[in-house]
Amino acid sequence: MTTTVLSWVRRHRRNELLAERLGATLHDICYGTQGNLWQAPDRYPLQAWKTWRVLRQEQPDVVLAVNPPIFCALTAYLYSRRYGAQFAIDSHTGAFHSMKWGWSVRLQRFLARRALITIAHNKSQGDIVKTWGCRYTVVGFTPGTYPEGETYPLGDGFHVAVISSFLGDEPVDVVFEAARHLDDVTFHMTGDYRLIARRLLAAKPDNIHLTGYMPYARFVGLVRGVDATMVLTTRNHTLLMGGFEAVSLGSPLITSNWPILQEYFSMGTVHVPNTVEGLIEGVRRAQRERDTLRQDIVRLREKLEQDFERGMAEVQQAIREFEAEHARLDSDAQACVSQPPFDTRGR
Repeated sequence: MTTTVLSWVRRHRRNELLAERLGATLHDICYGTQGNLWQAPDRYPLQAWKTWRVLRQEQPDVVLAVNPPIFCALTAYLYSRRYGAQFAIDSHTGAFHSMKWGWSVRLQRFLARRALITIAHNKSQGDIVKTWGCRYTVVGFTPGTYPEGETYPLGDGFHVAVISSFLGDEPVDVVFEAARHLDDVTFHMTGDYRLIARRLLAAKPDNIHLTGYMPYARFVGLVRGVDATMVLTTRNHTLLMGGFEAVSLGSPLITSNWPILQEYFSMGTVHVPNTVEGLIEGVRRAQRERDTLRQDIVRLREKLEQDFERGMAEVQQAIREFEAEHARLDSDAQACVSQPPFDTRGR
């Protein structure tokens, strides 16, 4: 039985790790600029057409569709209906809480009730899916095998990696202002800095280095080498892949003090308000407790790996059950074909 993971975003480490765990092929199908609403009327039909071509060529038995956008899951559902396959949904935070996709919750519920299983990223989102009366599991942390990475030149002093996408829910201005008061700390901010507003970019302090988009081996080398990794969000109910990468690579974490992040990143982590004063105190604490935080982040990784195993066991069980039912139906069909016709002569 073959499985395909479908995503309508450009490279996302979580999708790679899920595909690796399920022994699935992965297709990231994305045209145009992510987040550009003006391109959506052209982009989504084009991505649906490309997705359909991929599915027709590979003919997988199970499709795991990443949501949002909901149209990726809808295409997987239509394929499963047409060709007797099945589909599952990996629903990210934006599918439940973003303004952009709030309208699609009813459609999500419709699809989730027909899917093998829906994967939620945290308990609060799992509770939403539970009210829909469908099968679900929670998989937040996604462990995997990471490369050693390229050695990143850091030099002396305390170094912090700031994992960024610059897509709107990150307090970049607050990081800049806090760094101005932490001149003994060097910050390495990843991501495409061309997305930073020119006015803000002009105010960047000298101790923030914008790395730009890096090859993954170089990114891994940076996170392995720094004293702490900072991943922030202004949006509640959001789990951060950058935080999970920091945990996997053994880097102490500085992150926003939202309840869901306090629940998941419960060890080896400094939780801070998204304020200048909060970030300053958080970095100072990371400096003071560096060795303890590094030991605790390893303990956290072990705990999250156990949670991941439980969640993925549910996904794999759902696939096995479908495989068994599929085999039974095939066996029944073959028995009907091989059975000799009923002879009514002589009656």
